[in-house]
Amino acid sequence: MKIFNAIADFFFKIVRILIVLLVIFILGFLIKWKMDTLYMQNIAQSKITFTIKDEFNKTYNDIKSLFVKNEETQAVLPVVEDTVSKNMVQVTIPQEATVDDIGRELIDKKLMTDLNAFKNLAYNMGLENKFVRGTYEINKDSKIRDTILILTNTQSKEFEVEISEGAAADAVGKKLQKMGIIESADAFAAQCKKLGCFYKFKPGTYTIETPTRVIKIIETMTGEKYN
Repeated sequence: MKIFNAIADFFFKIVRILIVLLVIFILGFLIKWKMDTLYMQNIAQSKITFTIKDEFNKTYNDIKSLFVKNEETQAVLPVVEDTVSKNMVQVTIPQEATVDDIGRELIDKKLMTDLNAFKNLAYNMGLENKFVRGTYEINKDSKIRDTILILTNTQSKEFEVEISEGAAADAVGKKLQKMGIIESADAFAAQCKKLGCFYKFKPGTYTIETPTRVIKIIETMTGEKYN
């Protein structure tokens, strides 16, 4: 009876050890799969697919290469989907091209559909005459504002501007000039006086995205439209 109990205890110990080793093996395999996936994503410049099956094949080949020196083993490579080049469209701006010419080029390349909306946006950004001739690679999913920035070699910046109660155009202009949003506080105040909104600025915090025309800043901060 004692011998039977000893054999049973030994058997259960072996089973427990095997279960522990199996759990450790599975965890180690999953960790290795995650690490290999991260490595593949770091070396690839586009979307990849690396499944558990790929990891199993890679691990098998890695182990096989340790013991079989004379046989060539085929490495498992990630499946790379070349989506970058497919999404890029080439746009050429010739010398002396007008904003209408550029808009029609963008429509022909299916980067937008509305010529007037394009012209209005370029005007509101103050970039209707800032387009730079050359050839550009534009992502098909780009917003038209981002496309205009690319074609004019312009960087966009975002500012948070806080206007206090009772602030007039001269004080607002000085603040905007100090932040680098406008060039001249005096010109800003003069334009506000001409529009009749010198004292119409509403208190609050405003998000201003440049480039933009000064008139658009005034409209945002006064809540009125000036044509």
